[in-house]
Amino acid sequence: MKLWIDLNPSDKEGFDKICHSLFKVPGRLVSEFSLSSPRLAWKLGTKQDEQPIALKSQFWVWLIFSLICAACSQQDSAPAQGGIGEQTVIPAASFTAEEISTPLPTPGSSPAYTQSIPGIGEQSREIAFVMQVIDGDTIEVILNGESYKLRYIGIDAPEPGTDCAQESTESNRSMVENQIVELERDFSDIDQYGRLLRYVYLPDGTLVNAELVRLGLAVALAYPPDTKHQEIINLNELEARNSAACIWKPATSTPSLPGLESDIDLAVDPECSRFNAPGNDNENKKEEYVCIVNQGPSAADMSGWSVHDDYGWTFEFPGFSLPAGSVVKVITGCGDNTGSELYWCKDETAVWNNDGDCVFLSDSQGELILQYCY
Repeated sequence: MKLWIDLNPSDKEGFDKICHSLFKVPGRLVSEFSLSSPRLAWKLGTKQDEQPIALKSQFWVWLIFSLICAACSQQDSAPAQGGIGEQTVIPAASFTAEEISTPLPTPGSSPAYTQSIPGIGEQSREIAFVMQVIDGDTIEVILNGESYKLRYIGIDAPEPGTDCAQESTESNRSMVENQIVELERDFSDIDQYGRLLRYVYLPDGTLVNAELVRLGLAVALAYPPDTKHQEIINLNELEARNSAACIWKPATSTPSLPGLESDIDLAVDPECSRFNAPGNDNENKKEEYVCIVNQGPSAADMSGWSVHDDYGWTFEFPGFSLPAGSVVKVITGCGDNTGSELYWCKDETAVWNNDGDCVFLSDSQGELILQYCY
């Protein structure tokens, strides 16, 4: 025995827009109840010629009520802008059909970042349903009736098994899982793994990417050219640092790192470092450098390690070991590497901001070893 509930949205314009944006077909949303296999379908045409498009059963009940509630709660006014110390809210995050007309990329179509339309502007919003949270910066969404993995832009959450990784995943889950969200792309569509690259908004306008950073559950990490909202993400990281939230809590003991002895002690030497080269930094990059000193009693194998700044410019160490008590200069310009000088050979612009920046040193597994801000 089956009971059909016809939720014809003809008199609910907002409801119809949301349904149509999710499934991209005209018709009526109809729920079919069966003790053996309940499902949700978007029906085409009339009851005589309707053709169901089946969706995953785990969200059929939720979606019926969520779509109704979302349609009924549409408001004409844009959400208020949030500030530091509050949830991160970006204006104009209302869900409308006009904002979701950008075509969806084909996942895995490119091994590297796929540039979308240059100068993306108003037509960059999509509506999606979050099926599951994978970790602190990756989710799975239903978009246009299909499932895609999605990576948050501008942040990096702790890897599973590391400090704050579980808290990051759980916080992400509590915000977005089983929710209808709004997606905003930047310059790139997908990454080299075929994951969508997006900013994710809650219905109240909260920018989830920045909120996780504000809570100290992810670090700000820019991947140019996708830096549209990097400024607010960076500001939220400063707040998290100042409040010593999760990732930024002071270490109570020296961690034992894979492949390293626990007595390894590295630091940025501010007296040796030069973050502001004489004259035009961009034309004098050989005079811009950061100095890293090994303060411990043992040599540190830094092969495959990396240094990056707040913006995301990254230098990767070649096969290199820093003896105890020694200093290595990582120089922005080009030159021949020695035992005490390594050359970034950075293209175009210099790296370190004259007005203040942060140095992040990570090991070959991506674990943060130290940070120094000036």
